[in-house]
Amino acid sequence: MKAAGVFLLLSLALFFYQGIAEMDEAAFRGMEPSCENFDLGRGCTREFDPICGTDNNLYSNECLLCLHNRHRNGHVLIRNRGMCKTPRNNVA
Repeated sequence: MKAAGVFLLLSLALFFYQGIAEMDEAAFRGMEPSCENFDLGRGCTREFDPICGTDNNLYSNECLLCLHNRHRNGHVLIRNRGMCKTPRNNVA
């Protein structure tokens, strides 16, 4: 019975470790911006809701990140919401 309990605990620990590793990898790659939520043809608002892109640039908001991708045929993802830890430069 003790062996089965130890096996169960080790299995659960491995399961949770794998889940955490996958979340860390997804955060490193970045999240896809929700560009379909914005009318990019009309432009973006000037509200400041900072987004750090996977290019390590700071964007004032998610719409501006989408606009940047559209104009430059880029595929910059969202690294994190908020300020970049070490921003390369700021993009409008």
